[in-house]
Amino acid sequence: MGKSKNSFLLLAVLVLCISLGLLGIPASHTYAGEGYGTHVPVGAEDTMAGALPPAGTKVFLNYFQIYNLKNFKDNAGRNASVPGLGKVDAQSQVVANIFRYVDVTKIKLLGGDLIWDIIIPVVYQHASVSAGMVDIGRQSKTGLGDVEGGIGIQWHRPTFHNIAAFHIVAPTGAYDRSGTRPDLVNIGRNYWSFNPLWLVTYIGDKNSPIPGFEVSAKMMYFFNTINTATSYTSGQEFSADYFVGQHLGPWTFGANGNFYYQVTKDKQYGATAYDQFSGLQTGVKGRSFSVGPLVSYNLANKAFITAKYQFGVYEQNRPQGDAFWLKFILPF
Repeated sequence: MGKSKNSFLLLAVLVLCISLGLLGIPASHTYAGEGYGTHVPVGAEDTMAGALPPAGTKVFLNYFQIYNLKNFKDNAGRNASVPGLGKVDAQSQVVANIFRYVDVTKIKLLGGDLIWDIIIPVVYQHASVSAGMVDIGRQSKTGLGDVEGGIGIQWHRPTFHNIAAFHIVAPTGAYDRSGTRPDLVNIGRNYWSFNPLWLVTYIGDKNSPIPGFEVSAKMMYFFNTINTATSYTSGQEFSADYFVGQHLGPWTFGANGNFYYQVTKDKQYGATAYDQFSGLQTGVKGRSFSVGPLVSYNLANKAFITAKYQFGVYEQNRPQGDAFWLKFILPF
């Protein structure tokens, strides 16, 4: 019985760490949901999130990210451990580059501009995992991630801008669950996600109390389909990227980050999923909050380059780590 129990626990840790790779638009983090993974693009958007250029403009965006995973957090937000084995030690380094193309068309709909976009991520990831004195394994992968795209409408007002959109994430990334020892790192998630989203930006003009003051947010809700390889369905998820800051000439300074809240519990084989650490059928929900500084520069009043850093403040059923982003925006 002892050997059987330990084998089950080791397998649980291994399954927990599957899909530590790319996740959707700057796919780099992994969280609650199957294997702590998700399609949610945590922390990608920031300043002027709800304000694309006017109708007839096309935009190229490039997101570059370096992410370092430090710890797994359990249901209570503590460092995760496996009974009888000890603390889960997971180290993961991710380098991701995400290409995004946006077309702000001249088609008018509901008083706004019809837009469409496509997001193509490419990721390198290395991961190593152990529990106590037991080495689970290590692996590296590079490849195309899960491609995302959709349509939306944008509206502009003097100080308030917003975009309503609907995105779909397709399971285009590599995923391998075959054999007795599944891959530790998977670039894809092997399921579809459907994502209504709303992006908003307030920026003070010369008549406002604080000219140049900005508050922006990108709010997303994810409906996930079943992973047919594991019969696992990750719960519905809400996520909000945010930015609060000040424009000073061509410069923008402020704070950015993400709030994540998993709304429904994960399911497997149609029933509530087991906690991947305790082995109890209590259900799995993720929570997290991150924050960090941002600086952006407007190049010749056209292109923008943004550098930002984000660190985890609180995580529950998610990993803890730091992310550095470099984003380039070129309208044409």
